[in-house]
Amino acid sequence: MHPMQWNEADLRFIIETAVTRRQDHAQIVELVRDKPDLVAPLLDDPRLADRLLREREAVARISPRLLFTILLRRLRRDLEQHEVVYEREGGYRLPVFAGSQARALLDEPGMVDYLIDLLCSFVRTHSGTVYWKERGFWRKRKFSDLNLDDMVALCHLVAPEWRPRLYKRIGDIALFLSGVFPDHLTQLWKGARHRVQEPRTVSDYEREGRYFYRLAARQAEPPWSAALFHRLAEQFTLAREILTTLSYRYLKPLREQYFVAPGT
Repeated sequence: MHPMQWNEADLRFIIETAVTRRQDHAQIVELVRDKPDLVAPLLDDPRLADRLLREREAVARISPRLLFTILLRRLRRDLEQHEVVYEREGGYRLPVFAGSQARALLDEPGMVDYLIDLLCSFVRTHSGTVYWKERGFWRKRKFSDLNLDDMVALCHLVAPEWRPRLYKRIGDIALFLSGVFPDHLTQLWKGARHRVQEPRTVSDYEREGRYFYRLAARQAEPPWSAALFHRLAEQFTLAREILTTLSYRYLKPLREQYFVAPGT
């Protein structure tokens, strides 16, 4: 992955928070604007996450990408001291002593960048109506890219070259919902055709996520590698526990601000 480019508000937040021995923040922002390699070391400064967790107005100033970058890096550092990640089961939060395994997964090439990209993709979800001709009749269906069933159905309607992107999206939906919103998986919700559907369990999402990440690995598209999708399939439970821990420790008070909960 190429170093991330940050917008003006992101750069000002990083510099104002991490560079405290100087007051010429505007000049420093100009200096590092096109030099993401100079900004990258600052993203691990613990004061960034501390400020985000302490000042709600600070969160509103920055992009979702910077928010998730800072918090995932904070989680990676915290796992060096606290060997616990969390699993959600039966309405209870259960500690799992898999901190070292979680750190190892986050340290794999591209993994943190992928999880940041995944989280950003759910800040704004999209819906629309697709029309197609079947047996001489025109049919239509509403689709949401937050709905796993909708995306599976869409796989059967699009040209083969578009399917790898949908395989990835289905895997991401399974990982995101079971990781960030595990409590919502037990609720009944209305599907695309306004019928009430039985909720999937975490195990259901895990099975679907593994399956579609394996499909995505067969036709991986840049910047993501087949190896990364294979690891997500193999370590789906651990990846889900990482997102559950991130959600519980840092995102819980911010979830409704950044994400639309499933079924709403």
